[in-house]
Amino acid sequence: MFRIDLLPAEFGDALWIEYGSAGKVHRILVDCGTSAVYPVVRQRLQALPTKERHIELLVISHIDIDHIGGALDLLNDCKALGVSFGEIWFNGYIHLTPGGTVEHDDTLGALQGEALTELIVAQGAGNWNKAVKGGALVVPDSGPLLAFPELPGGMRLTLLSPTQVQLDRLKPTWEAACRKAGLVPGKATLADEKRLEEDEAPGEEDDILGDPDVAQLAAKPFRPDRSRPNGSSIALLAEYDGRRVVLAADAFAPVLIDSLSRLPGSGRGKLKIDAFKMSHHASRGNISPELIAAIDCKNWLISTNGKVFRHPDLEAIARIIKGSGPGTVLHFNYRTEFNEMWAASGLQRKHAFKTRYPAGPNAGIGIEFEA
Repeated sequence: MFRIDLLPAEFGDALWIEYGSAGKVHRILVDCGTSAVYPVVRQRLQALPTKERHIELLVISHIDIDHIGGALDLLNDCKALGVSFGEIWFNGYIHLTPGGTVEHDDTLGALQGEALTELIVAQGAGNWNKAVKGGALVVPDSGPLLAFPELPGGMRLTLLSPTQVQLDRLKPTWEAACRKAGLVPGKATLADEKRLEEDEAPGEEDDILGDPDVAQLAAKPFRPDRSRPNGSSIALLAEYDGRRVVLAADAFAPVLIDSLSRLPGSGRGKLKIDAFKMSHHASRGNISPELIAAIDCKNWLISTNGKVFRHPDLEAIARIIKGSGPGTVLHFNYRTEFNEMWAASGLQRKHAFKTRYPAGPNAGIGIEFEA
């Protein structure tokens, strides 16, 4: 059994992953959305028998509020819930400098009151980036990618992002990024917001009449995301029982392309991927035609309710439909005004794709791979 649920995390990510057998299920949690949606994560944990409230791996991909906010609540709440973690992966301030390593339980972040660092250390510094002995989770500049020892139950993970270049770029704006993510008291200043490069200009085709023109949208020039926090995202290839899934967080398309090209078997045609959690909630700046062309994938997972940035962008979805070919399935964890145009039956027949939406407004959506 290998299942991925995109919990209803508003405009963020909260991925609940289960693998193993009916007799022994193992779990991974990737991000927890904003603080406002933490109750969804909490409810999922409370539904487990007390003795099963163990998470093999908690991944906090990067310091954006829509990925990290709920993680703060979870780490504050885990003792009361009886939740334990095998490992916690997160690149903190100490990891932005090459060679930086978590060594002691009194390791501090760059800022007084940097809440996430304190909460992770409270779980035991030995569990923080344990797979790399407390060092940074960073893709090597060349050679084989960083493939980790199997997690309990046999899950294999390979790091696809970030590179040291992306960690270097984040360091000068770490303080502003922490404020924006709610990791320190106070709000980001206007100058901080501009330095973080988080704003996205609306696309010319965001308001349309009739069905989207897939060919026209897909042909629009690709302008890459340059957000420093997004570039620092921990993105992973998860492999279990012969299945491969890319968990892209908000990673940059060129970084993912380079990493995927270094995987075993990538030189023999397109790399087979069973599902791809789209980067940055299917933003036009993170899904490039080149990325789609690099892989053979039919299942594309989109986590967002469109709040704040109106994701998914039309261009990103059009690139997927055009580049992935017949049989493509778009899995949305919300049905919104920003994605329901793709449900049009005529459009689906014309381009040979399908859509999946949740059963209800707060149901989320999942994909399970058959044995």
